[in-house]
Amino acid sequence: MVLTPAQMACGLGAACAVGTGSYFALTRSSGDETPKIKLSEQLVKDGFTLLNFEDGNQAEWTTILEKYKAGSKEKFEGLNLLGDGEADHANKNIASLKGFCKALVGATDFSKSYNKARRWCVVPKKVSEIFTTLKKTVLKNEDSQSENNDQWKIKIGSYDGKALPISGVNWSQTGETEQIKALKKGCKDLFAKDVKTYDDAFEEDYRTAERWCIAD
Repeated sequence: MVLTPAQMACGLGAACAVGTGSYFALTRSSGDETPKIKLSEQLVKDGFTLLNFEDGNQAEWTTILEKYKAGSKEKFEGLNLLGDGEADHANKNIASLKGFCKALVGATDFSKSYNKARRWCVVPKKVSEIFTTLKKTVLKNEDSQSENNDQWKIKIGSYDGKALPISGVNWSQTGETEQIKALKKGCKDLFAKDVKTYDDAFEEDYRTAERWCIAD
């Protein structure tokens, strides 16, 4: 059986039936009467920029293709890429990715497919760039900057002591001032990472930054 990109994007024989999933996607109960929107609209609402599925964004598509080939998660079922030795393989593979993305973002039930689209169908951006698009306020994280210290105190006060808020942050220090300093450094280091929407670490970094590094 030959499947269309739309069928492949939703899964073999599936009609895009999905459960709960993405941290960005809308969560709806079976009885929710909220009008459904397309995945493309949700992505834009969440601060992402869709790639052009016809012409344009060639450099971005080339990067996406290489990251897709190197990755092992959130792959498109049924997408078979040409090998490097085959004629015009790069352009043909990009065209295939575009077809799958175009089909995927038109869906209205997408909690299982959201992360695929977020990784492979949008302009690559860092966590900080998404927050800028969403007009979220990143707390000042230089030691010399004290204007957001009230917000940093709120963050520290919400710490439950069960796990370090950010990888590499050592909260063994006593005293609010030292804890603020440590958390600022953790946030600064997180935003300095070159992690983008196509990377495995993007989701965790986004969640962490939103929880600890963004104004409430």
